[in-house]
Amino acid sequence: MEDKPKQGTRLALLVVERLHLNIKCQTAKDRAKDAATTALRRLVIPRPDILHTYLEYKQINQYLEYLAQRYPHFVYVHILGHTHEKREVRALEINWMNSENVELSPQMREHAPRLFDIAPNGRFTVPVIHLGEHCRKTVFIEAGTHAREWISISTALNCIYQLTERYTRNIEVLRKLRFIIVPLVNPDGYEYSRTKNPKWRKNRRPHKSTKFVGTDCNRNYDIFWNSGPSKINRNTYKGESPFSEPETRAMRSILDRMSTNLLFFLSLHSYGQSIMYPWGYCRDNPLYWRELSSLANSGKSAIKSYNGREYRTGSISCLTKRTIAGSVVDYVYGVLKVPMALVMELPSRELGFQPPVEMISQIGHESWYGIREMCKRSYDLRNQIARENDPPLPRPARYEATNEGVAIANTSTSTVEATAAGGDCAKTTSKKKRSKRTVRAQHENTVRLQRSFKARESQDLPEGIQALPPGLFPRQMEPRYPPIKRSGLSRDGQGGGDGAILTSRGKPNISSQMPLVFP
Repeated sequence: MEDKPKQGTRLALLVVERLHLNIKCQTAKDRAKDAATTALRRLVIPRPDILHTYLEYKQINQYLEYLAQRYPHFVYVHILGHTHEKREVRALEINWMNSENVELSPQMREHAPRLFDIAPNGRFTVPVIHLGEHCRKTVFIEAGTHAREWISISTALNCIYQLTERYTRNIEVLRKLRFIIVPLVNPDGYEYSRTKNPKWRKNRRPHKSTKFVGTDCNRNYDIFWNSGPSKINRNTYKGESPFSEPETRAMRSILDRMSTNLLFFLSLHSYGQSIMYPWGYCRDNPLYWRELSSLANSGKSAIKSYNGREYRTGSISCLTKRTIAGSVVDYVYGVLKVPMALVMELPSRELGFQPPVEMISQIGHESWYGIREMCKRSYDLRNQIARENDPPLPRPARYEATNEGVAIANTSTSTVEATAAGGDCAKTTSKKKRSKRTVRAQHENTVRLQRSFKARESQDLPEGIQALPPGLFPRQMEPRYPPIKRSGLSRDGQGGGDGAILTSRGKPNISSQMPLVFP
């Protein structure tokens, strides 16, 4: 009877040990599976170093895929289109307030929209269009339109890094705004600039029946496109027609779709060290230039407080001292009626389009401080701008109508843009183009006037005065008239003598017209 409790205890211990071993085996198997999966992920999608080097096109896409796999609950990659050389133009959507975000409360997830939609063609995904009164909460950032501006691409990647890998520090902005960032609009030109010609600016689509290649994508949007540069050999060639390039068509597809949700559009370029607002195609100011100036100055102040670098602010045409037709900022602000749109030219002339790799992190971080402040300011200004009542768009000085094919206006009035508008510019006036015929006519008129003056010299001069020989001044000539005699006091003041008063070189002095009076 005494052995039965001992046997029962031993059996219980054996059962516990077997269960414990089974649990250990299952845990080890699960760990092995997790380790294999983690190793596979790291092998397939390693994280590129975006802060200290200029990435290749494949590395940029690799970083976007890495983020989408690491943060699937609020990060998603969209394919906008393909370039001439079959590269993808990609956009990264960062949407914290969506129904798939596991870090939100169940109540918030119920009322939040989904993360993405399927495109009409069924091949790609597209961002969700938010409906309702307060639907404008999307910030759109694009970079890499010009191939040689490498630092703009790195800065856009830095913005992505701040909003994803460091999202806990920027959670305030993520809760208010949705971000869509296109870090590389022109991948063909960027790869050509990296491998062959660092100064290349345009895309790489060749033009038929010519030896020239490329179009400036920032002159190819449909806003007064006809007034842009039409010489095919120029760096700023506008293309055969609006949206003739696959890159601009890809951008148009997402911009037109998201136009009702866009609150703030930002285009990154280099290297003007300035924050500019429309218009670029003419020298007029938009209706809400004060709000746009306030938005630009908020970014300027944030960057200056971060490291002392001071940006300029003003309109595009004022700060660049030229007009730029067909730009993406004018298209977004003028055609799509997005409330706020700016261009940010990164620093600086001394560093060039491709600063040293040591400067990538510094420029990216300081730019993010300004961009984040402008995003916050745009959210505060969202109820102060109503674009539905905007007046018609002003026309540029030189504009050709598409349906008529003739010039409508060739003159423009001078515009004064005060520094109160946030512009670092003074009075700007339009310059008329002088043709060879005009210069020749002016020269002939000048010669005719000179001949007529020479012919009248002998008739118009009074008696005793000779014409000036060429190359002589009056003081170099000898006098040919006698001294002037005047009655009255002589030089001794006694009234005697002939009263002759002579001046230097035999000329009468002005003061000799009055009698001399001594006290």
